[in-house]
Amino acid sequence: MAKGDILGKLREAIIALDDEEVNRLLREGLKVGVTPVEMITEGLASGLVLVGELFEKKEMFMSDLVIAGEIMNGAMEILRPVMEAGGKFTGDTMVIGTVEGDQHNIGKRIVAAMFTGAGYRVVDIGENMPASEFVKAAKELKATVVGASVILGPLKPYCKVINDALVNAGIRDNVIYIIGGWGMTQKWSDSAGADAFGDSAVDAVHKVKMIRAGELPKFKQR
Repeated sequence: MAKGDILGKLREAIIALDDEEVNRLLREGLKVGVTPVEMITEGLASGLVLVGELFEKKEMFMSDLVIAGEIMNGAMEILRPVMEAGGKFTGDTMVIGTVEGDQHNIGKRIVAAMFTGAGYRVVDIGENMPASEFVKAAKELKATVVGASVILGPLKPYCKVINDALVNAGIRDNVIYIIGGWGMTQKWSDSAGADAFGDSAVDAVHKVKMIRAGELPKFKQR
């Protein structure tokens, strides 16, 4: 099967919530030389974006979002060992979660997949997470990046609570703190004290790379 066919069918399979077909296509892709990053970014993640859009149009249900997220997690278990064996990992850890009060996970899972594809060990702490859990995970795992996802508008200020918790724990200067979610803006990001916000999963990865390269200043340096 050609690479383009595999990527297209991966998108279709995750939209159809067919975990067996997703796993079969992943293994087929690896056999014919499709890279894990290609399957994450051009297949799985793009399919998850469509799942999220269908949910917003009320053409899919919350239970479908949960299943799609579980399929993505299973896919990453297949791809992660291959990436590690190929020396694609940077040795850096990203901690990511959805803020307290918010149960959404599709966007977070896409971002997590993108950072995995970029070489990070990504630890997803889940949804509806208080600031203390972000701090605990960041400290225990010595994370270099902390990501907070928030979809519900009234909960966006909680990103500042997480930032302050990182400050109080004495680790804020040691991490890049990035936030994201529908309707996120630079104004919201600045009010939260975040180093950057992601318009998309790709944008989030790009901005973290720029910060690490010194091409984009952290919040305190702006």
